[in-house]
Amino acid sequence: MSLPGRPRLADGGTLRGDASTCVVSASQAVESETFRLLSDSDLRVAVARTQRLDLLRGGSDIDRSIVATIVSELGSNIVKYAGRGVLRLERLERRDCIDIDIWAEDTGAGIANIDLALQEHYSTGGTLGLGLSGVQRMADEFWIRSADTGTTVFARKRVLGNAVRPKPAMPARPLPAAASPGPRWDASASVRPFPGQARGGDAALITDCDGGMLLAIIDATGHGPAAQSVADQALALIRHQASRDLARLMDTLHTALLGGVGAAAGLMFVDPATARFKYMGVGNTRAARLGRRPWRGVSRDGLLGSRLPSPFPQEDGLEAGDMLMLWTDGIPEFEGARLAESMAFRGAADITRRLLSALAKPHDDAGCLVFKWPA
Repeated sequence: MSLPGRPRLADGGTLRGDASTCVVSASQAVESETFRLLSDSDLRVAVARTQRLDLLRGGSDIDRSIVATIVSELGSNIVKYAGRGVLRLERLERRDCIDIDIWAEDTGAGIANIDLALQEHYSTGGTLGLGLSGVQRMADEFWIRSADTGTTVFARKRVLGNAVRPKPAMPARPLPAAASPGPRWDASASVRPFPGQARGGDAALITDCDGGMLLAIIDATGHGPAAQSVADQALALIRHQASRDLARLMDTLHTALLGGVGAAAGLMFVDPATARFKYMGVGNTRAARLGRRPWRGVSRDGLLGSRLPSPFPQEDGLEAGDMLMLWTDGIPEFEGARLAESMAFRGAADITRRLLSALAKPHDDAGCLVFKWPA
C-alpha cells in the first residue's frame, strides 16, 4: 500500500489521505486545533478540550467521544514512545458531509514494523497493544507513515454524511493470556458477529490494573458497523479508565454513551493477592464462577447511554481450579455455562472458540470470555 503524501495544491488547499476521495480546495472551510504534547498532563488537557471543541459541531455525543478516544490513543503513543509531538484536528466541510481529520506527528525513532504494530494486542510497552488497531477500526480512513526521522498517523472520522468507505473487517482473535508475577492463569475471549456480517457489537477485553486483572464484556445495541463503533468506543474508554472501582467505571461508560444506541456491559475485577473477584453488570450480560462452588452474577436491568441503574457490586472468592466466565445473550445462558464447565480441562482459548461454534445464536452477535484460576 502506498501512503499518500501531503503536497501543496496550486489553489492553496492541502491534499490529505487518499487523493481519489479527499481533495481539499481553497473554497472549503477548514478549521483546526493544534495540541503540542510533552507530557501526560498535556495529553489529558488535549482529550478534555477535544470533547468540547466547536469544530465538532454537527456530530453526535458518540462522535465526540470517538474523536476524543482517537486523540487519546494517538497522543498516548506520542508521549510514551516519542516523548513529544503534535496532534492536529481539522474540520473539513463539503456539500453533503463533514469530516474531522486527526493528524499525529512526532520526530521519534519511528515504527520498525507497521504491519506488526497494527496487529491486535501487539505491544512493545508491556500493554495489550490495542491502540493503533483500535484507532484503525474507529476511523473511516486511516494510514501511517513512519521512518527513523519520525511517524505520522492520519485518522478521519466522518461526523455527518455517509461513511467514507467500508472499513476492512478485523478478524476476531482470542485475547492473550494474562501475565502476572503471582499465580499463572489462563484467560481468553472470542467474539462472532451476526452471521453474514463482517463486524458486530459484541466485544471483550482483558487488561491489568491496580495489581489485578479487569475483565469486560460489551454488547452494543444492534449489529454491524454502527454497533461495532459503539463497542470499540466502550473498550477504548475501559482501557484508559481501567480500575478496580467498577461503579465509577460503569458510570464513565454510561456518560460517554449518552445519546447513542447504548450498550450492555459486564465488568469483573480479579484480585490475585486476595484470590477474590468483584462483578457488576448492566443489561443482558452474564457472569458465572464454575467450579466446586457455583456462582451466578446478577446484571441489573438498564442500558448504558440510556438508563443506568443503581450500582449492585457483587464479590466472592476463588478456589483452585475455578473458572470465571462472562458472556453476552448471543449464547444461551444456561447451556453456555454447562458446556463451558464440561470443557474445563481445555485451555481458555479453546473453550471460547468451541462455545461460539456450538452455541452462538444464528440471529445475533455473540461473545464470551473465560478466566481460569490456577488449579
